[in-house]
Amino acid sequence: MRCLCSIVLLLLLSKGVLAADLAEQRAQFQVAWRIAQTGSDASARVPGLEDYPLYPYLPYERLRRIPGKATFAEIEQYLKDYGDTLPGHRLRAQMLEHYGRNNRHQEFLAIYREDLASVDLRCHAFSARRATKAAGDAEAEALGLYATLDKDRADCRPMLTWMRARKLLTPERVRARVEQAIAAGQTGLARVLSNDLPKTEQPGAQRRILARAEASVALNQAGKWPADADSAEAATLALTQSARKSALGAQSRYQILAKSLPFDAAQKLRIEAEIARYAAVERLPEAKALLARVPAAGFDDNLREWQVRYHLRRLEWTEALAALDGMSATLAAKSNWRYTRGRVLELLDRAEEAKADFQAAATEANFHAFLAADRIGAPYAICPADGLLDGDRALEVLALGGVRRALEWAALGEIDRARSEWFWQLPQLDPQQRREAGLIASREGQNEWAIFTLNTDTLMRQYEARFPLLYTDTVVQESRRNGLPPAWVYGLIRAESAWNANARSPVGARGLMQLMPQTAAAVTKSLGIRSAPLTDPAHNIRLGTTYLSLRMGNLDGNAVLATGAYNAGIGAVKRWIGEPLPPWDLWVETVPYKETREYIARVLAFSVLYDWRIDGSPQRLSAMIPGLGGKAEPAPIQCP
Repeated sequence: MRCLCSIVLLLLLSKGVLAADLAEQRAQFQVAWRIAQTGSDASARVPGLEDYPLYPYLPYERLRRIPGKATFAEIEQYLKDYGDTLPGHRLRAQMLEHYGRNNRHQEFLAIYREDLASVDLRCHAFSARRATKAAGDAEAEALGLYATLDKDRADCRPMLTWMRARKLLTPERVRARVEQAIAAGQTGLARVLSNDLPKTEQPGAQRRILARAEASVALNQAGKWPADADSAEAATLALTQSARKSALGAQSRYQILAKSLPFDAAQKLRIEAEIARYAAVERLPEAKALLARVPAAGFDDNLREWQVRYHLRRLEWTEALAALDGMSATLAAKSNWRYTRGRVLELLDRAEEAKADFQAAATEANFHAFLAADRIGAPYAICPADGLLDGDRALEVLALGGVRRALEWAALGEIDRARSEWFWQLPQLDPQQRREAGLIASREGQNEWAIFTLNTDTLMRQYEARFPLLYTDTVVQESRRNGLPPAWVYGLIRAESAWNANARSPVGARGLMQLMPQTAAAVTKSLGIRSAPLTDPAHNIRLGTTYLSLRMGNLDGNAVLATGAYNAGIGAVKRWIGEPLPPWDLWVETVPYKETREYIARVLAFSVLYDWRIDGSPQRLSAMIPGLGGKAEPAPIQCP
């Protein structure tokens, strides 16, 4: 159990709570909590806990286990007392679901809150109001719900029946709603809603739904479809979906279908733009001509980006510059594209013109900004914000229920429960409260909380809290053992887990450096060491740095490629490095996976920030990137 920091003690003293009293309450609560988890109501009668932050969990734990046996009076009283807490929200949702399923309409409506309701609960509320003849504009309520359905929900079917009986499902309304669902990829919902279309319109709607759900099946049938506008729209949907899997396959189908279906100009533009987009993603030779055939009106920002990436990958600098200059003003102003434009100008022997782009890009603190600064010998724009707590504001935040409960659960070692409370409270904070909360989390050693809390545009400069120096001895020792810069390892850990030693990804990667169990087992065996839990920081860092070093060895010591391989796997990276190859800084922008593109840039930028955090003197980032000619020298720091 961690000791309370001085500011939490200050809050306790301000409320007349002594540390000794709190310790006694914690001991009592842990006994009561074990009782509550058996379903006994004896836990709620432990004296002296009513003002303890976690007390609401004691009656909650009992009530949530017996929704069918709890009296409505018990539920109503609990929600009156604790309805605006996280356990209160959870119990309300659970009991609303129970009352709704069991047609207990009066009880349902008595505890219903629209602002906390899911779509299912809103549909239950609609049915409950109709059953109890409650006042209100039922038609407006139904239309509002109809517009927000996201799938076929059993709880909402009675509402649809009610709307049909009152002839609210007009052809115009249903038609628009079906198209909205198709566009959102909600094909199951679209199928259900399309049953309310006029019979003559249903075949066309079913073709469009099939096209969105199973493009290849739709295209196999499309040659037999009627030569009408509905079929042309369905084929357009299928072709644009199919292009994601094979641009040339979609192109071939398009050429065939264009002979029998009446595609209008807008549909042709959509199809040709998607085929060109995915031809560029696949780096097909045909992409150049396909892109050239798309008129300016057919380019969205994403297509323009892929046009630039395509020409970068082929070393076509003149074409890349033209595509960069065709970007929207908002897109062109982003640091990655300002830097890319500057580099392309350099490669076209227009270095003087490039300086303006580098100067504009270098005003931020990210991967491309640091590289831009290196191109013109400018300082790095690392401007740390004041990290001192505002005493009054901090006390205000510490008094918030979710924050108090989060810190208490953490003090009891219940980190998952603590995390739930923290992130429940977080969206309710204003910007000033969020700052104090992030700094409090940092001081409490809850670094992951601090990192996510301060991850907003206005708080990015809280570098000390956002980039904590943790496990320093282990990181330095294992980095040096494996010939890696410690700042790079720090940056990778920060990107992988945000310093949550218990982090686990959806695919099973674990710990600080997010190692897959099979990878960890292989590295452990190669080192000839004993296995240990991947949640053990020292063990995880040792295995992770060894694995990163192996990737460096496999990839000729190229830190850019090794970083990408850590994210996407070495097989993917090797597929992406065929000839011709642009300079490595530009190669990053051509990586086909958005996640990996951003990951490489993020990790390497974080390595600069950690280099600065370690000793206040970051090395030039370009020194880490082969072929840029960057010197391993410190970069000066200056706020722009």
